[in-house]
Amino acid sequence: MIELRGKKLLILGGSTIGCPEITEYAKNIGVYTIVADYLDAKWSKAKQIADEHWEISTADIDLLEKKSREAKIDGVIAGVSEFNIEKSIELCKRLHLPCYTSMKNWQYCTNKKLFKAMCKKHNVPVTEEYYVDWQNKDFSDVTFPAIVKPADSCASRGFCVCYDEKELEKAYEEALQFSASGEILIEKYMPYPASIIYYTAHKGKLHFAGITDKKSMKIKGKESLVMAIQLIPSQYTEDYISSLDKKVKDMFEKEGIHEGPIWIEAFNNEGEFTFNEMGYRFGGSLTYYPVEYFYGYNQMHMMVEYALTGKSTMQENTTLAKENYCIFPIHLKPGTIKTISGHEQVLNTDYVKALVPVHYQGDEIKDWGTAQQVYCYVHVTFTDMKELKERLQEIKDILHVGDADDREMLFFLFDIESL
Repeated sequence: MIELRGKKLLILGGSTIGCPEITEYAKNIGVYTIVADYLDAKWSKAKQIADEHWEISTADIDLLEKKSREAKIDGVIAGVSEFNIEKSIELCKRLHLPCYTSMKNWQYCTNKKLFKAMCKKHNVPVTEEYYVDWQNKDFSDVTFPAIVKPADSCASRGFCVCYDEKELEKAYEEALQFSASGEILIEKYMPYPASIIYYTAHKGKLHFAGITDKKSMKIKGKESLVMAIQLIPSQYTEDYISSLDKKVKDMFEKEGIHEGPIWIEAFNNEGEFTFNEMGYRFGGSLTYYPVEYFYGYNQMHMMVEYALTGKSTMQENTTLAKENYCIFPIHLKPGTIKTISGHEQVLNTDYVKALVPVHYQGDEIKDWGTAQQVYCYVHVTFTDMKELKERLQEIKDILHVGDADDREMLFFLFDIESL
């Protein structure tokens, strides 16, 4: 491990996923932590942990640059917020500080068109795309059902499955509202479950870091699919390694991906993978936990080291004793969070490896129908499906979130017994 004690780390965003965990870890190893966002500290969890905090919007790069120079910051980092990561890239460039990615490579995860173009260049399979001549209302290239989505949006915003031309026209107009670039993708509908493929880039080399099988569902009455469960390892891991792993490693290495965690969402037709999109960060459920569990190193710790020194340490250990692993989101009904109970009891069970909160006391939850309604992600180990059902039921019995009228706000997307 690289010695970091006494260095100063600026964390962009205090309430976004990953920032409290980064702040707590850095502070515990002797790093002086500063958290910046526009929120009052009572609404910014990481600010409550940090040594110092600034009430400065992460969009105000000029002021952040000025304050960072005055404070003699050694490094800048963000959690999973793509907006804040992009600002950290710009701020690091101005301050001549290390950054794990360049703006060029960052665009592969913020623009699905660029990602697909990179994959095609390296003969990596991606979802088939359709062309529509909007001026002449020519839909002859489209086979229904088809998918409409913004090229540069996330969290399923602007996503729609269309079954005819009328639905496609309506979905196209709605998708434009979520695209800053005005680029909309119309793609082949893929009726297959998803898998998430993980890598770690270190010193210009890509290291495979596992695959999850992901099940998504709709929140009742809503259109967007949201993650309902992830199971690790995927039963199709060997199929992927034998067919695509080397090709994907070569692709990222040739494109200059040097450091940092990567995930790729792919459609999985019984071991035949078709890539959909990628993230150049750890996942929103804090996927560095299962990577550490199975491979022995922590991607978040590596990111902190790199931000402060331009170097990181990585020691793989694939001989660790391992059970199966589940990432399980627990969702919230609309309301304002008044009471929370059971967190410590859940964390004290030997099979819970992490509990990643997304919302806190006082947060107002609306009927968004998206991943914004996740209360927390629970990371659970298990030997078989019977044991997983028992453990999830136990968590459900322990963990409670109440609204202003003391009504239970938590719910599971599906009946545990249906697993």
